[in-house]
Amino acid sequence: MPSPNDQSSSAPARLLKSGAVVFAAIGGSMAAWGLDKWVHQPQARASQFGFEAPLWPAFTLFVVVATVVGVGLLWSAAGRVEAGEDLFAQRHRRHPSEAPDEADRS
Repeated sequence: MPSPNDQSSSAPARLLKSGAVVFAAIGGSMAAWGLDKWVHQPQARASQFGFEAPLWPAFTLFVVVATVVGVGLLWSAAGRVEAGEDLFAQRHRRHPSEAPDEADRS
């Protein structure tokens, strides 16, 4: 039987990977929906600032790129957590418990 420490250290990585899979499923279904609309309504156009362009190819490409970026981000974070890195170790905000630097005193 694995120790409780082993389970707790892999739980965040599993959650991140599960989030990546869910994100991929949602993004994949949105891209499939966009492809379906592209096939059935190729005449749909979007206009902005006086320019016109086909709507569905741009929508589908945006969804695919955003999904790949989101899944890649979550999966790489899971890999870093599995490697033992604390993703919150170097925060940019200061805490009241931290002593001010020497440069800040002058």
